[in-house]
Amino acid sequence: MVKIALKVSFLAENISRLSVCGPEFDWNLKLKCTQCNETDENWHSINENEQIEGKKGHSTCNFQMKCKFCSNFATLDVIKDSIKPIDIGESGSVKDVTLVAFDCRGVEPVDFDPLNGWIGKNDESNSVFNDIDFTEESNAWVGFDEKTNNPVSIDEFSSKFFSCFLFIMEGHHLEREVRKIIARMSHRSHRASGYRRGR
Repeated sequence: MVKIALKVSFLAENISRLSVCGPEFDWNLKLKCTQCNETDENWHSINENEQIEGKKGHSTCNFQMKCKFCSNFATLDVIKDSIKPIDIGESGSVKDVTLVAFDCRGVEPVDFDPLNGWIGKNDESNSVFNDIDFTEESNAWVGFDEKTNNPVSIDEFSSKFFSCFLFIMEGHHLEREVRKIIARMSHRSHRASGYRRGR
């Protein structure tokens, strides 16, 4: 079981927050089999609200597939409560911010197409944009705020996948866990060094 985080980057104009429509959002992914390392060039839609009965009646999952290259059976789930809205600072620049995480067994996502189902908000005008759609241009969207008579946009949208042994569920939990692990490793290193000197 591997947990994979989807991180996004983009430039925003007159948008304070960007989010997907919720658990009903379709994550459009290309997937790679972890057994034969072959990538399926087809796009696969994964929806947190969709529950599929697992192989041989085992627990449900959001998505399952059989690799067409090696017949490896794989499943993928959207980790519950991992979908987070993205708050955009005054600079309008967002860099490698985690949007969602997936629980992957036998398969890993390698590409993401944002398509549609995105919601933007301008805190200054309290305007909400429910129609953000990247279908025509996969890395850009342009709209208009009628309350301020200003253009709004998302540009240079890109995404990356990162393996994570523990997904950030709240605050800096992951950061704390990493510090603990580093401290334990450092302690063991000091003990080993002392043991060698003692010999």
